[in-house]
Amino acid sequence: MSELLDRVRARIEALEMNFQFVGTIKTSMNGIERETWLMEYENSQFVFVAGQKNVVLGWDVNACSVGSKVMEGLREEFTLGHEYYQDEIANIKDYYQKKIEDAGDDFAKTEKLCSELAMELENFEEEMNESGYANWEDFMAKWNENLSQCLSPLRTADIGDMIVEVDSRYLEEDAPSLEQAVCSLKKGPFTLATEDEWEYLCNGGAHTLFRWGDTLDEVMSEIYNVGAVSNVKEKNILEQNNMLGLFIAYNSYKNEIIDNTMYTKGGDGGCSLCGGDGAIYVLPCYTAFYRHPVHTHSAYEHQLSKHYFCYRRIIRLR
Repeated sequence: MSELLDRVRARIEALEMNFQFVGTIKTSMNGIERETWLMEYENSQFVFVAGQKNVVLGWDVNACSVGSKVMEGLREEFTLGHEYYQDEIANIKDYYQKKIEDAGDDFAKTEKLCSELAMELENFEEEMNESGYANWEDFMAKWNENLSQCLSPLRTADIGDMIVEVDSRYLEEDAPSLEQAVCSLKKGPFTLATEDEWEYLCNGGAHTLFRWGDTLDEVMSEIYNVGAVSNVKEKNILEQNNMLGLFIAYNSYKNEIIDNTMYTKGGDGGCSLCGGDGAIYVLPCYTAFYRHPVHTHSAYEHQLSKHYFCYRRIIRLR
């Protein structure tokens, strides 16, 4: 490996960009271990990423398996959601039962309360059905439907060697449109990753729905605590660098701009978290294949906020 890294170092030095070589780092995830160069350039960290041919990217719900442990995690999320709705329905019934008992012989009031109860239960059960938490089959149908709509298509691609910024950085100022942002962020030797490159950078060549592999253990609790201050010294799975040494797809509030003017990667600006939609809509934001459409030409959309949109600089090595 050292001979390969020495050759890589020579290629990087040929750029004459004054990258400072910090040293080699070892990364591992999903049982795969790698070694690469860690560098600094103008107070930012970069790593060398070796390319790969015929990388499988994207997702097809009919052709790809999410993994048994992910399915177990989804079943647990469904159970929690289903129990929540059942508890709420029971609370509504208890509330109105007490009201009806208090009404005593007031037939008109009792009839009115019964009508209100029936309407509330109908609305709540409709909400439960719409959310997918009425039964497991509906939950999985909505899960697959959403994945089909928001993930990139299944495909293969050849990925070349790159120098990649370790973490994304927020926009320095608001951008009037995604088109303008994409154009302005490609400066000098630096450019933005294509969707193929970004998905490879996220999963490191592995074709799993999530970059950390086949599990949802504790992931949902970590997702809902994104941005919270923790006293735990060990970083949770979302905050750990991936198998390529990158921090990527760990915060659904961050929309990462790539070389595409239709959608961003890595998050939805926190919309699914704030909306309380649950695992069906929150979890896809943490997969490499998620696409978040950005329609800045619409009268209902605002400019790209520097607090939610970020980018990651790369250099392709020829």
